[in-house]
Amino acid sequence: AACASYGRVASTPRGLRSSRILACGTAASSSVDSGSVDRSARSSDSIIFVLGGPGAGKGTQCERLRSAHGLVHLSAGELLREEARKDTSLGASISQILKEGQIVPSEVTVQLLENAMDGQDGPYLIDGFPRNRDNLEAFEATGREFDFMVVLDVSEEELTKRLLDRGETSGRSDDNMESIKKRFKTFRDQTMPIIEHLEQRGKIRRVNADGSPDAVYERLVSQIEELIVTK
Repeated sequence: AACASYGRVASTPRGLRSSRILACGTAASSSVDSGSVDRSARSSDSIIFVLGGPGAGKGTQCERLRSAHGLVHLSAGELLREEARKDTSLGASISQILKEGQIVPSEVTVQLLENAMDGQDGPYLIDGFPRNRDNLEAFEATGREFDFMVVLDVSEEELTKRLLDRGETSGRSDDNMESIKKRFKTFRDQTMPIIEHLEQRGKIRRVNADGSPDAVYERLVSQIEELIVTK
């Protein structure tokens, strides 16, 4: 029913480029700090997905990789939140879905990601995607390929603490206990099965995301070192 309120989005978005995708599970930023990165030594069309439970630190860690190593960070969640803030029927529909802790129709999310990737070279870090099997199938239907998925492992107890602390300043409508419980259930019911599926395909790299942001960052870098190429 929610899908109908969005209208139909083409399964193969305009401006499709053949490329491989890196996806992280959080916030979106299309800007790139190149620094001393030697882009010729790595693939510019690599795609890495970064996933983890709500509050795992996907956006924070992807932003650090963007800033330090010139990777393109795209957050599926932030792209959706930006759309939800618009005074449109689509924005209102996305806003309601996010408040309920549910997953936005795949055609919408994939279209937003395609638009964000268009016109800039990777490697790409896509965080917060894919969140279920339908997301993955819609993404692969575009003809793009991803290299692997990084999963940030954190206990629900720690995630709850992080989210409630963040909710005091974030202003996000889903950083409250009622929404947090719904988001955890959605993650367990819909996202964990896709992680298990990709693990069977040999596409998962796990990172212990407990501890300080600096400690987690070092563990994450060790899992994607083939992309961390500097002069």
